[in-house]
Amino acid sequence: MLDVGCGPFGLIHFADQAAERIRLDPLLTQYEHKPDLGPPQLSLSALGESIPLSSESIDLVVCFNALDHMRDPASAIAEIARVLRPRGTALFMIHTFPAWLRPLYWADRTHPHHYTALEFSGLLTSQFQIDRSQTMRRRFEVPLRKWCLSSSWKYIAANFVVSSTYIRCRAAN
Repeated sequence: MLDVGCGPFGLIHFADQAAERIRLDPLLTQYEHKPDLGPPQLSLSALGESIPLSSESIDLVVCFNALDHMRDPASAIAEIARVLRPRGTALFMIHTFPAWLRPLYWADRTHPHHYTALEFSGLLTSQFQIDRSQTMRRRFEVPLRKWCLSSSWKYIAANFVVSSTYIRCRAAN
């Protein structure tokens, strides 16, 4: 199992049955929190656009909330497709937005790329066969006492426009 863009914690620690668990994130060496993830694993400080693994070597790839942070999401998707074994599974999730919000995307500096749910599905169909796709509204809980903080307003506003789109797909080959 490979977790692309795992961040400081990632999802692979939940995959107890995985024979091998690989974390990949370009900032791995910078994260302060180093979780105990159980059985031996491989941690790679690398970009999703250039995965240092052999072709067709992974059965399951997870990429949650990472593609929209990358420099070149299309290249990362191609790399994920390259390392995925035939009939392998890829699980993706990103935050998606309504199309009418496009003129305001520039204000979200932590996400260099923004997609509607339909655009995100289209991006993945270039490399994968989609098995299931689900989009649901994202809810950020902001305690009332913190509404006066400037850092809270982006989450309050996001409650009106942000969704999470989850897609399960298989290698197209």
